[in-house]
Amino acid sequence: MNMLRTGTLLLPLLILFVSSPALADDGDVIKIDTRQTAAETVESLKKLIAEKRFKIFSVHDHGDTKSVKQVIAFGKTSHNQRIMWHDPAAGLELPLKIAVFQDDVGTQVIYRKPTSLRNTYSLQNCNLLDELDQVVAELAQKAAQ
Repeated sequence: MNMLRTGTLLLPLLILFVSSPALADDGDVIKIDTRQTAAETVESLKKLIAEKRFKIFSVHDHGDTKSVKQVIAFGKTSHNQRIMWHDPAAGLELPLKIAVFQDDVGTQVIYRKPTSLRNTYSLQNCNLLDELDQVVAELAQKAAQ
């Protein structure tokens, strides 16, 4: 009976694990595997970014004949100004970016945690980065579903 009860409890977790996109956390750079194509993922990201009322500044295509590599630069000017108030040099990293990469192995959504900017710039007191970490993670996870 205990084995049946344990199986009943673990089954929903197993289903969640199998159906969720794979997540690789390399510290400050997050890579999320998705079953979607790069085109589907980029379109999903564009829609999600617009829903959050962020501006898409540009979409850069770095692909070649064997792979798709697109980088979406997005953000809010007011956020960029607040970050750069703490350290103007942080503007070198703005706007925020999410990359979508696809090759014969699969598709990944890749981003760098905004809080990682604290490692390079004088942004220890910039609490906005914590909020942006959550927003970017949510965008990437939803686009990868």
